Amino acid sequence: MRLDRIEREEDVLVDVINCVGNPELNDTSLSCRTVDVSEGGMKVAADLDIPVDTVLGLRLDLSSVLYRLEGEVRWCRNEEKHYVGLLLDEDSPDYVNWTRMFQLDF
Repeated sequence: MRLDRIEREEDVLVDVINCVGNPELNDTSLSCRTVDVSEGGMKVAADLDIPVDTVLGLRLDLSSVLYRLEGEVRWCRNEEKHYVGLLLDEDSPDYVNWTRMFQLDF
């Protein structure tokens, strides 16, 4: 599996599924932006700090294809914006289609 990161800015709708570190965030939806993406993860710019180990639902509409993915926050950095590193869940509904996109060198 190639894990090359591709710089790509796209809108992504994020739903907080399970945030143990800050339960008040559960069921929160926010609009974020991807910074870079790979087969197994992505870096996202958010308006708030999302704790490590938080499980997120993601909806990305790329090239007229909707991807529904889930990911876990692996790291978060505050550098004027909040940057979040996500590891994608291979059991996500559209994970296989997501990985195919990278095999086509989009």
